[in-house]
This record gives sequence, C-alpha cells and structure tokens, in this order.
Amino acid sequence: MGENRAEIQRRMTEWRRDFHKYAESKWTEFRTAGKIAEYLTELGIPVLLGEELMEPDMGFGVPDMAVRRAEMERAIRQGADPDLVEKMNGLPGVAGIIDTGGEGPVTALRFDIDALPFAENDSPTHRPEREGFRSCNETGCHACGHDGHAAIGMAVAAWIMEHKEELCGTIKLIFQPAEEGGGGARGIVARGLLDDVEYFFAGHVGLTRPDGLPVESHQLVGGVRDFLDSRRYNVRYTGIAAHPCGDPQKGKNALLAASTAALGIHSIAPHSQGMFRANVGILRCGISRNTIAPNAYMEVEVRGENDVVAEYGEERMLQIVKSAAGLYDVEYEIELVGKTTSGAADDEAIALVMDCAKEVPWFEELIPIGSVGGSDDASDMLRRVQEHGGIGTYIGLGATFPTSFHDPAFDFDEEVLLPSAELFENIVKRIHGK
Repeated sequence: MGENRAEIQRRMTEWRRDFHKYAESKWTEFRTAGKIAEYLTELGIPVLLGEELMEPDMGFGVPDMAVRRAEMERAIRQGADPDLVEKMNGLPGVAGIIDTGGEGPVTALRFDIDALPFAENDSPTHRPEREGFRSCNETGCHACGHDGHAAIGMAVAAWIMEHKEELCGTIKLIFQPAEEGGGGARGIVARGLLDDVEYFFAGHVGLTRPDGLPVESHQLVGGVRDFLDSRRYNVRYTGIAAHPCGDPQKGKNALLAASTAALGIHSIAPHSQGMFRANVGILRCGISRNTIAPNAYMEVEVRGENDVVAEYGEERMLQIVKSAAGLYDVEYEIELVGKTTSGAADDEAIALVMDCAKEVPWFEELIPIGSVGGSDDASDMLRRVQEHGGIGTYIGLGATFPTSFHDPAFDFDEEVLLPSAELFENIVKRIHGK
C-alpha cells in the first residue's frame, strides 16, 4: 500500500474499530457495506451491490423492507454514502471484481461483515469501552471478529490494486452480510458469482486446534474438514387454555407437548455415518401459573457432519415435533429459519496456504487441520466452487481473545490483522503472479 508495516497496521486497526463502533447485525449492514464499497470505488475497483450481488428472498430472518429502509436511513446518518446505500435496495453486502486485464485463473476471497444482534459489554475493563470504540448500536455487537475480517479484506484490495500490473486473471473480493444465521451466502451463490471460481479462500480469527483449544496469536490453521450441515427451525404449539382445577378436561396443554418434544429431540440417537448434534435453545410456554398453557415456542437446531446425517436428524426432529402435538392434541407450526451445508477444505488448497504462511513471520506455528467448531455459510460457497471443479479452504487466523465467541465482552488481538492480510496477498501472488 505504499506505506510501512506500522502505518498499514494503524490503518487496519482504524478500519476494524470503526466497523466495531457501528456494529450491524444480519441484513442491516448498510453502513459497513457502504464504507467498504466507497473505499473499493476509490481504489478503482468495480463493485456489485444489491441484486447485482445476490438473488433476493434467499436469506433467513430478513426484516421486512420498511425495517430495512429505516436501517438504511440510520446507516446514512452514521456516515454511509447515500447513493451507495440506495443502490443496495435493502440487500447489504458488496463484492469488488478485479480484472487484471490478462488471462488467468479466477479466485474468490470471502470476508463476512455482520455482527451479533445484542448490546456490547460496557464494563470499563472491556477494551472497546475503555478506548472509545464500543458499539453505539444496541442491536449490534462484533462478538465474532467479523469487523477484523472486513479490515483484512480492505487491505488486501489495496495491495492487489497496487500490484495489479504484476498479476493475471480475476480476483473477486466478497464482503458477505448475514453469516450469523441469516444465510447471506445463499443469495450470492444463487446469483452465480462463484460459478467460474477456481480457487476459494475464507478465514476467521480464532477457530479451534485439533486438541480443542483455541487458535491463539502467532498460530495458523490451514483448513477445516468439519463444517456441519446446520438446519434451524422455530416451532409453535397452540393449545387451549383452561383452569387446572375447575375444568382441566377442557384444556390442551402446549407446554407438555413442547416439553415432550424437547426431551425427544435431545434423545435422538447418533448416526454411524458421522457426527450429529441436536439442541433446543429456547423454550417459552404459558400465560400464568394457574392456567393450562395454551401456547409454546421452541427454537431448535440439528447439525450433521454430512448430508446423510443432517437429513436423518432433521427427519427425526420433525417427526418428534409432530408426534408430540398429536399426543397432546394441540396444533403446531414449523418454520425453517436457517440452513447451511456441510463441507471440507481441499488438501491442495490447505498446502498452498501453509506454504504461503511460511513467508509471514508472525505466524510461528502452522497447523494443517483445525476445527470450525460448528457451521459457517462459507461452506455454501466452498461447495459451489468444488462442484464446478475448483478448490478452496477456510483458514484459522490465530488471535488470542479474553472471552468466548459470541460473548458481549469479546475482543481479539488486533496484531493479527496485518499478518492475515499479508497471507491473503501471498496467496493471490502465488495463484495470479505473472
């Protein structure tokens, strides 16, 4: 970027902290995407926004347009370019397409940009609070490091444009919204942006080592093979309220139906073909102590190591939900609210990352295989690339942090920012260098 390493680190830290201060949860990332699009445009990179980037109506938990319009106005008040926000037309996210002008491979680098939908910790011991970049949006908290991912992507964009004459082929920089349960990758995949991609790389600060410990500063994981197929449902039971003493026979108990279903879901047998997990995370029932509960609400997820296991778990879960309704003679509604595919990194892509990481002194311990520890819809993009004959991986960028992911007090070692950008730059240079 025409600057020394200390200056680049300073700029990346500023970007990260700016995104952190104006954290935006899934499908509301209009300021974040707007700032990124503005910077890419200044660099001379053509950008895709709105329906140019993704098919509409593909995500999960997308607010109605009136809510998104209000969030667009909020983003403009917080410094986003009005014209760029308007071009998004309710679909946040941005992709920069860099055509070097010479024939060569096509690579996609994906950086997720969304926050979590809760307020950030305001303790004076929490560094963002202490140093003045705690989120000012009470509905957004960067508790998973995506603010850092966005900053890394911006630095990589600047480096590519500075070295464009030394490169061949096409590099697609995808700044994806709604990774946190919103299915943001789905619409981008459906639009066809990954269909000609030969190499795909995504990364995440942290992740997990093979021994189950977190990937810390100065460590790097080359790839993961345990993206879990995740299927998330909301379940509602509707019964009939009645007095539990005066006329209990008239009641239809939604609470008992939901409780029976919850126990049944947690009792689904494992599968011989791979790891399976099921969880009821939320269960709310009833209206008062002395009334048979006429209503119940559950949030459920099932995850499998592969399609076979996930479909098995989903089928068993749905049957339990329906059977519990029949047992207590209540009505039920089932709503699919999230889905990501399973996936695994390619050996060739992992080897390329490990080789490129050797040129970044900050990464002192290189670990070939780690764990994603659950699901990430980068797997949807990775699988589409693999279906078209390409390869890819998901990199663990080691960064020590004081709390777990998704904790309101989450923060991470910002020293990982510049080395991570240098790693992606080395990957681009290796694939696209003339």
